[in-house]
Amino acid sequence: MKLFITLLATLFLFTACKEKPAEAADTNWQKSEHNYNIQHGNFGLELRNQYRSDYQHIEPSYTLGKKWYGMTAAVRIAEEDGAREYRPKLDHQIINWSPEDTINSDGTTSKSNTQFWVGHRIEFRNYENESTNDYWRYRAIVKVDIGLTERYSIWGQTEPRWTFGQGQEDDTKIDDIRNQAGIKINLDDNISFSPYIEVIADKDMKQESMMVATALSINF
Repeated sequence: MKLFITLLATLFLFTACKEKPAEAADTNWQKSEHNYNIQHGNFGLELRNQYRSDYQHIEPSYTLGKKWYGMTAAVRIAEEDGAREYRPKLDHQIINWSPEDTINSDGTTSKSNTQFWVGHRIEFRNYENESTNDYWRYRAIVKVDIGLTERYSIWGQTEPRWTFGQGQEDDTKIDDIRNQAGIKINLDDNISFSPYIEVIADKDMKQESMMVATALSINF
């Protein structure tokens, strides 16, 4: 586990610090992203908007359960600069591991705040604008959440992504990599807040963009 965390941190720092084109440097930190996640049982809802950008989306989802091998189905409806996109997507959980809670000497229980998650996603990007090609995108997802205390944890996530279909290069090379790293604060048993940094790198591991983001999550 320690080796994996070290590799994940190295990958994030490598893509964040590697030489980047001038146009990417000019857009770094120019916008920020803010997510609001609501989960009730198997039903979920994600709202996202970007400050200093016209992008926003709404995404209802439903977790299909163990019978469907840990799959979650969702549909994202997004708008940017007046153009609308409909994006059906399917997530598949492969590994979701957390250490057991610890029983203290005084009989109290310390909840585990650590998680290791591996999965993947397939999605279809369908645009209303006929001048924009629709295409498929596949990504692998690896996330590590390390508990510091019951309230605080640090986390990192990496997502290599491949695109294919009309207007895309049909090959096996990674098209870009989405990297995120942040802090998670458990405000209570059902609400958490997470500020983080997101770095997008291209297929040559050169940084394309960097921004600050937040996520407020409510589970009831």
